[in-house]
Amino acid sequence: MPKKALTTFLLLILFFTNISLQAQDRAPIRIVSERLVSSANYSPWLPEPIKVGPDGKRLAQVGYKQFLILDGKIYGREYDNIGTPVFSPNGKRVAHAAELMGKQFVVVDGMEGKRYDMVKEEGLTFSPDNQGIAYAVGIDDRLLMVVDGKEDAQYDAIGIPIFGPDSQQIAYAAESDGKQFVVLNGIESKHYDEAGTPVFNFDGSRMAYAARLEDKWFMVVNGKAQKQYDGVGAPVFSPDGKKLAYIAQRGNKQLMVIGGKAGEEHDAILSNVVFSPNGQRTAYAAQDVMQQFIVVDDSVEYLHDSIDGGSLKFSPNSERLAYIAQSHGRWSVLVNGVAGKLYDVIGEDSPIFSPDSKRIAYVCQLDEKWLVVLDKNEGKYYENIEETSIAFSPDSKYLAYAASSGDKWFVVVNKKEGRRYDGILEGGNISFEANNMIRYVAERNNFIYVIEERFK
Repeated sequence: MPKKALTTFLLLILFFTNISLQAQDRAPIRIVSERLVSSANYSPWLPEPIKVGPDGKRLAQVGYKQFLILDGKIYGREYDNIGTPVFSPNGKRVAHAAELMGKQFVVVDGMEGKRYDMVKEEGLTFSPDNQGIAYAVGIDDRLLMVVDGKEDAQYDAIGIPIFGPDSQQIAYAAESDGKQFVVLNGIESKHYDEAGTPVFNFDGSRMAYAARLEDKWFMVVNGKAQKQYDGVGAPVFSPDGKKLAYIAQRGNKQLMVIGGKAGEEHDAILSNVVFSPNGQRTAYAAQDVMQQFIVVDDSVEYLHDSIDGGSLKFSPNSERLAYIAQSHGRWSVLVNGVAGKLYDVIGEDSPIFSPDSKRIAYVCQLDEKWLVVLDKNEGKYYENIEETSIAFSPDSKYLAYAASSGDKWFVVVNKKEGRRYDGILEGGNISFEANNMIRYVAERNNFIYVIEERFK
């Protein structure tokens, strides 16, 4: 190709690439719909006084006089005390613990359950298919699990209920006469000196938990004890359910066991293993002497001063690995080992990949101001950004997050700020209902609204 023609060809590629990127990041025209749900009449003493349904359409509050307010209307009767409401996975059902005349019970869809001396509110759990519900209760000094209104055996101590992915199985740890065990569908496993919380794989065909006999720990998989160590961590199944991974202790060294194969020993394992979405790759953070590093697919890579072990993420296509690391007292996001700019703080839940795996975004702080970085490009600086609010659209074209300026909060979509509110509720939760539609809950002048925005 002649030199002049080649130059023209390259310029055309650059031009159309630039046009494509501009179209992808352009500020959209936003059509806003506000639906008044309720007045902001909730009890501030609760850890979570307001709960938004998983679909973003329903709102549950605990009123000042100890009654449930659902979608702006009083739901059920007044109680002496009431717990934080819990929605079913599809958001159509709601349950909460309550107390009346010294007795506690669970209210499901407005129907009161049997009275007990105590309800373990933190274990109130709906099944994945939304039909079942389980929770632990106390009678005198004994505890038992209630599953769909039916009582299991009584124990000295009891853990949280874990439903299998098919909703047909339920398991929990329990203790009786100084021994611990796992109860699966009402049947006790072998008794141990200690037993951990059980974990199911994706289809419920395998269940694992950590256990101890005397001074040795091991993993129990479908009732069978695995190799013994001086200690073991929580079990993690690969996305396809075929591999099981966990941290193990051998003397004063730690190692990762993946698919039954023990990895290299290190002074410390700093995170549990992260599987890639296709289940073929693994990564975790570890330390030897004073140096921290990432172990990727059994190979030690990328040395750092410090690593945020909870930040490791594979891209949806399993080809890119991102995490947060520290250098000289500041933090950066690394993608396949390549570090971005250093910041004072990298936000919780960051970084995140776009669904098409091509883009990456994260919330960070610099000089007491907050910003979002998208593909190494810095956004506008704000007084605050809700760290867990950042979200990509399903087609990866839009990036949204909740930010504040002055005393007002708003949602930013592709750098364009939306309407001002007194607050964006439920941690700034923003859900994409379609490629060009978001939903979130906001408060203005002591009223709560469900906000839907469509883009053009």
